[in-house]
Amino acid sequence: MTNQSCDSTDEEIDLQDNNLFELQYINAGMSGKIIEKKDLEFNEFIELSSGNHFVKRRVYPDSTSIAKGNYILIQSEDSKYYEFEYEENSYLIQSCGSSLKEHISIVNNKEIFNGSYLLCDGPGYAYKLVKG
Repeated sequence: MTNQSCDSTDEEIDLQDNNLFELQYINAGMSGKIIEKKDLEFNEFIELSSGNHFVKRRVYPDSTSIAKGNYILIQSEDSKYYEFEYEENSYLIQSCGSSLKEHISIVNNKEIFNGSYLLCDGPGYAYKLVKG
């Protein structure tokens, strides 16, 4: 039996602090096309706070849209993800149907991925930790 130590290159996302994630690219779904952040008409941020609250901001050149709610961390043997539950319906909710929930996969200690739309042939959103 081995005991693995944690070093600074493999730290988990710190849930004690606020973490800010910035959209890096969109996977356009079935086409497999990747749309880089610089080619989008908006930028998007997800901020997670230690009180299990989140705020998603989509920033356009002339306006900003905000959606918020609560999240929980769900862990199983083969996956780890956040379940976001929004306070109210918003076009910022990236999931199939009319659910107020999203599932955001934790890719590694610096990246999260929202593939909720991929189940219905929609885009996937990749975010990188920019402040945590």
